[in-house]
Amino acid sequence: MNIINAILTTIAGVCFAPFAALPAWVALVFWSAVLGVLMAIAFRFTSPQRKLKIVVDRIRANMLGMKLFKDDLGVTFRVQVQLFKSIAMRLLYSLPPMLVMIIPFVLILTQFAVWYEKQPFEPGDAIVVELRLSPSVWGESADLTLHAPEGVRVEARVRDESAHEVTWRISPQISEPFTVSWNIGGETIEKKIAVAKSRDRLVPVSPLRPGTGFVDRLLYPLERAFDADSPVRAIEVRHPARSTEIFGIDVPWWLTFLIVSMLCAFLSKPFTKVQF
Repeated sequence: MNIINAILTTIAGVCFAPFAALPAWVALVFWSAVLGVLMAIAFRFTSPQRKLKIVVDRIRANMLGMKLFKDDLGVTFRVQVQLFKSIAMRLLYSLPPMLVMIIPFVLILTQFAVWYEKQPFEPGDAIVVELRLSPSVWGESADLTLHAPEGVRVEARVRDESAHEVTWRISPQISEPFTVSWNIGGETIEKKIAVAKSRDRLVPVSPLRPGTGFVDRLLYPLERAFDADSPVRAIEVRHPARSTEIFGIDVPWWLTFLIVSMLCAFLSKPFTKVQF
């Protein structure tokens, strides 16, 4: 999973980097539209297009029949039965491409979340960093020190015995991403923290460097996950949630992605020659 995440985050960085100076929604709409067209092409080549066209024609014919024979209850009932059968067949023929695309779709959404789920910090913000340790190294945490680059103040530290967590509050005076680190058991542990001049700036954000859990590794792909024998279980930084306003309306990024990609998939039908 670490290798897959590394490849995908590199590709996502190349795709989003040209939009860094523009409003965040521009890249979201652009890449949602591109992916919508690509999904339409993928649907065309992974579905039985000829059978889908026949079923769609039957659905149209049945709907027309319901209008023409609306006064004949017997005919209307039989047409409705045929209509429901045709709709079921359409869904059945659409299932294979959905199964083919579901894994790439989830991986793409997790990459979008890196850029749109959370905001970067600004200079002067108070940042809370939680280091979750393995019980085997908890005894070393009393003298554990967070190492931060020049321009980042380390202001406080709190230990939680029951949860095996050590929490720091830091404050950056710089306006660019930086890395904090710890020396634990002869190993250097690092965590990236996203900082920018403005919270609206489009930069990748990693609120969690995950441990061995598959779901966390899937949802937080930006940084390499910890191995099972690592002295650290996870590191969390509580970034604020990002808002993505389009024409003054704050729409969740994932909803914007779904709407734009589906709309562009349907609008591309004359060019992709796809039948949904």
